[in-house]
Amino acid sequence: MPASFECVCCSERPQIEEKIKLLEDTVQSVTDHPGFEAVCLNVWVLQAAYFQYGQDYVTTMIPAAIKMRYRYVAYCQFVRWIMGWLGKDIRITLPSCVVIKIREEFPSSTYKGFEYPDL
Repeated sequence: MPASFECVCCSERPQIEEKIKLLEDTVQSVTDHPGFEAVCLNVWVLQAAYFQYGQDYVTTMIPAAIKMRYRYVAYCQFVRWIMGWLGKDIRITLPSCVVIKIREEFPSSTYKGFEYPDL
């Protein structure tokens, strides 16, 4: 694993645990929270959020570019939902379950994930 890669579990973030505790049901991961799908995976919400982040929405883009835009906004939406507004240059590492779920929903035709090189 590269030294710059940081794997974070959603149970390690107190803000995520607070969201999960608000539910009466037992939820193991933040991706199982009903708010996750509504805020981070719903394409209509992501389209509206895209405008909120000051971007111009173009409806004639190729599907791969639209999925890339949805991934970007989904990551932003997750951070805003859990942490609130962080500021322009403040970044956090997202939990792996969140990244995996968003990548599954909005896959990339070029990104394949980590692969060992052929020897």
